[in-house]
Amino acid sequence: MATGFVNGVSAQEVFEDPEGKYSLTLPAGWIAVVSQDSLGKQDVNIVYRNRETGALKLRRADEVEEKMEVIDFARKDELESVRFNLEYNKISMENFVVGGGKPGALLSYDFKNPAGQPFTGRNYYLRAGEKTIYVLRFTGRKTTLPTLRNQTDAIARSFQVK
Repeated sequence: MATGFVNGVSAQEVFEDPEGKYSLTLPAGWIAVVSQDSLGKQDVNIVYRNRETGALKLRRADEVEEKMEVIDFARKDELESVRFNLEYNKISMENFVVGGGKPGALLSYDFKNPAGQPFTGRNYYLRAGEKTIYVLRFTGRKTTLPTLRNQTDAIARSFQVK
């Protein structure tokens, strides 16, 4: 993973998952940090400047019902987990089209982090196979993350399964 500079401006960077499962393009300012836990499992943290400004965690959901639409999976995920964030307040649930016209979904919401600070979340749900959906969960301060919408959209649209 390398960052280049073009005319003094930091260029975009393609991040390849260390396990070879996916890749995505990170705009300038986003940094991928790969660490290893005590069991040898690699953990990927993608942040914008620092974790509180903007952070991305990816989750792979396997065993999704074949006929389930992505937006229905997003609604189910909201009901089963997302809504349990401290002071959860849903902003919107919308269809999100990714490369090649593939359907996706986007859930936007406000919540408080464990320290009680106002945060915003933006979950992108992207189908990776008949029974697999990836969830790209962006979180950050309520004053910062909304201004990065074009970047989080671009990152989600660049996501590719290997």
